[in-house]
Amino acid sequence: MIPFDSLYFFYILIIALIPAVILGLMGKKIKYYGAVVTLLFLALIFNTPTKFLYVSAFVLWQFLIVHVFERVFKKTKKRPLLWLAVLLMLVPMILTKFRLEIMGSIFGILGLSYLSFRCIQIIIDIYDGLIDKIKTFDFFYFVLFFPCISSGPIDRSRRFCKELEKGYTKEEYLELLNKGVWKIFSGVFYNFIISGIIYTYWIGKLDSGFLNDISYMYGYTLFLFFNFAGYSNMAIGTAYILGVKIPDNFNMPFGALDLKDFWARWHISLSTWLRDYVYSRFVMSALKGKWFKNPYTASYIGYFITMMTMGIWHGFELHYIVYGIYHGALMCLNDVLDNKVKGFKKLKRDRKWQPLFCFVTINLVAFGLLIFSGRLF
Repeated sequence: MIPFDSLYFFYILIIALIPAVILGLMGKKIKYYGAVVTLLFLALIFNTPTKFLYVSAFVLWQFLIVHVFERVFKKTKKRPLLWLAVLLMLVPMILTKFRLEIMGSIFGILGLSYLSFRCIQIIIDIYDGLIDKIKTFDFFYFVLFFPCISSGPIDRSRRFCKELEKGYTKEEYLELLNKGVWKIFSGVFYNFIISGIIYTYWIGKLDSGFLNDISYMYGYTLFLFFNFAGYSNMAIGTAYILGVKIPDNFNMPFGALDLKDFWARWHISLSTWLRDYVYSRFVMSALKGKWFKNPYTASYIGYFITMMTMGIWHGFELHYIVYGIYHGALMCLNDVLDNKVKGFKKLKRDRKWQPLFCFVTINLVAFGLLIFSGRLF
């Protein structure tokens, strides 16, 4: 079973959420009931003994790494331990992305990339001293929280665990419930109706050819947005009803004025994760170590590393790698225009010019998603 993909899933979901609503309206914490619901849906999602064994083995592997790292690092404070721990956490995802038959089939589980990034975030935050110790219950609940298991959003453990302990009054929960129900209904409308119409009557009917590729570029961009934003809304709305405020994943991305603005609005949980744990760490290390004479060089290389990571995170196929390179180049160009071209930032703030900036940005994004789709090669 795939989350939010069938009437049967929604039927079970509605029944499972009724006790959560009752607890919330009584002013009670939903934390432990939410864990029970998560176990139920894990059994439905990984609905064979083999699948359930695989996901259990993966999460236990990640927990063991976190547990050992937490103890050993406190004693040694050695930076290489961080890279070793991250590498070990990435092993299942790397094997799956390369489709290695030795163990790849074992770890080829739904939502593997999202699960891996959630676990890596915990390790890095322990290294940074932001997490002193994560409770066993909180670790498993955070990593396996079922609304976000297959396609995110990629939450942060510190924020998530604070949400678990937060109590809501009846009035506060009622407001959260209303927002959650609205997000679920809007997600259903986006995912099943709008994206379904776009696929059935637009991109699903296109043959090969230059003009058809151009049409597909715009159709696929809209399809991907409504499909993914719809799923995100359903996941966020479900989390709300379970008493957990998951951060939004989209914020009017087609109103972006440039590529930096776009990535602050599109798949926000992934882009901010990459910003905080890849780009910022690389740039700060480069500046601190004086790796380059020009500080802008660190930023440009950081953009390429970050966007390449984003591409490879989706898979090792050529179109994903080229997609990462493409966005790395655009981010560098964006930086050059902002910092080297006099008056460029001021021009972007001028309302008369903003429609043009939006138009250019949308077309750059759409061409990138055409690459991402794999239609070109």
